[in-house]
Amino acid sequence: MDLDKISSIMSKDVISLEPKEFLRSAIQKMSSNNVSCVVVMQEKKPLGILTERDIICLMGINIDFNSVNLQTVMRSPVIAVSEETEIPEAANLMVINSLRRLVVVDGEQKVIGIVTQTDIIKNLSIDSFISFKKVEQIMNRNIISVDEKDRLSNAVSLMAKNRISCILVMKGKKPLGIITERDITKAIAEDTISNDLLEIMTSAMFTTHKDVNLFDATRLMDENKVRSLTVVDYQGIAIGIITKSDIIKNLRADYITILKNMLREKSKALIESELKYRTLVEQSLEGILIVQNSLIKFVNPTLLKILNYVESEIVGKDILRFLYPDDRDMFVKHLRKLSEHQLTDSSLELRMAHKNEEGIYMEVLLTQIQYEDNPAILVTLRNITERKKTEAELKRLVITDDLTGLFNQRYFYTQITKECERAKRHNRPLSLLLIDIDLFKDFNDTYGHWEGDFVLRKIGEILLNIVRDIDMPFRYGGEEFTVILPDTNHEDAIIVAERIRKAVAQNVFYPFTLDGQPDVVSKTVSIGITEFRDMDDMKSFVKRADNALYQAKNRGRNMLVHLV
Repeated sequence: MDLDKISSIMSKDVISLEPKEFLRSAIQKMSSNNVSCVVVMQEKKPLGILTERDIICLMGINIDFNSVNLQTVMRSPVIAVSEETEIPEAANLMVINSLRRLVVVDGEQKVIGIVTQTDIIKNLSIDSFISFKKVEQIMNRNIISVDEKDRLSNAVSLMAKNRISCILVMKGKKPLGIITERDITKAIAEDTISNDLLEIMTSAMFTTHKDVNLFDATRLMDENKVRSLTVVDYQGIAIGIITKSDIIKNLRADYITILKNMLREKSKALIESELKYRTLVEQSLEGILIVQNSLIKFVNPTLLKILNYVESEIVGKDILRFLYPDDRDMFVKHLRKLSEHQLTDSSLELRMAHKNEEGIYMEVLLTQIQYEDNPAILVTLRNITERKKTEAELKRLVITDDLTGLFNQRYFYTQITKECERAKRHNRPLSLLLIDIDLFKDFNDTYGHWEGDFVLRKIGEILLNIVRDIDMPFRYGGEEFTVILPDTNHEDAIIVAERIRKAVAQNVFYPFTLDGQPDVVSKTVSIGITEFRDMDDMKSFVKRADNALYQAKNRGRNMLVHLV
């Protein structure tokens, strides 16, 4: 493989935005510059990155592109490398980290460029394609596709779920066209997105045959500026697909082979020396362990830094000591499969224990090697804790009401369906409260929406303080709230509802009128209550609670009504 540095192939035209910019702005900038990502920077230092793939995933969870800023949705930390990194090593990093580009930084960690899979593949020497390997040897035979009559939302969902950059549009068994991340991003930027697949399907689709050599297939991609080729038989029926990611993954096998040979041929002292000072390790991108008979034989400085240990505290110890208890069985199973030759390598996600006992999420690759003439496992690890936090925050945004901090209506319908099924399956009681603030429109008309929002937040706090941990309070919409009460019969539900009613009535608000006059106000709520019945489904259950609330409002407000 060609050992040139990535400084010779990187692009210096980095498209960047500040973290406060909105997602819509990033999409428009990516589209107008015809690039696949933007780097989120502050003072020329990378804070995060947003890619076309991230946008596809965000579409699947209905994120509002106009109101969410980049700091919320960017992936962080950025995988950054020195301009002195060798091309094969950059290719390896992309595969291990499931990336299609790397940010290049100088000695002060300031961004000076970006390098993509395309840059690496275009600059590979001909001998990188060992023995002119055929397309058939690395193509993906599992074709993920949609029918020409499908909706775009289905295509987006499949792309996000399978983390793929494109999806074939089929007419029978023959490919009609292809939809790429770039097509969807462009449509969002131009505000022309629709659910019609054929309107989005603007990319030219290029095909190849399984017996074409990999070098020629790669050049066909480059000549036509595409990232994928559909592999067809001589009747035009799709039998596979090959992408630039597949080519990069193939190159990684050569990198691992080099590392295995080094471990097999060198003395222990020289191994440690070479491992410690590789560019990969120096840039603190990846942790490395060597495990033999469950004992840690070698650890690199990167992992020591991540976990805050010194070498003597780890080397010679059982690897399981540093894994979270919940993840130990999974790790052992993967080790067993490797030792029994069921797998040649194995990837998984698990948590390691920081010295302060904090859980660090790791993406792990296990590979069989020979170490000091005996079987061992090479463990490469990447810290994905920030990514996990971002995913959790995105999930919170999707299921949470911004104003009150309670769950939102969308999540209510997800959970009420699950709870109804659970109650029916296990014959357990389940109750529901629907709560409405009395005369709330009049309050807003008198005091304004700022004061109204304060009332909503306060009632949200009251609900959280009164209900149990297993109960689920939601902002149902406007001035309505709802509480799901698992394992609760209607008698106990009435008790909870009365506590809520009293707590709200006893609370005093001090709003200012629209003309600036101070006032002292109490608010009340009306509550409808019902318990799940054997003949109920989700709709009938919620409708009965709604009818109970309607009766409570009609009977004079500030009261409870229970319907069986």
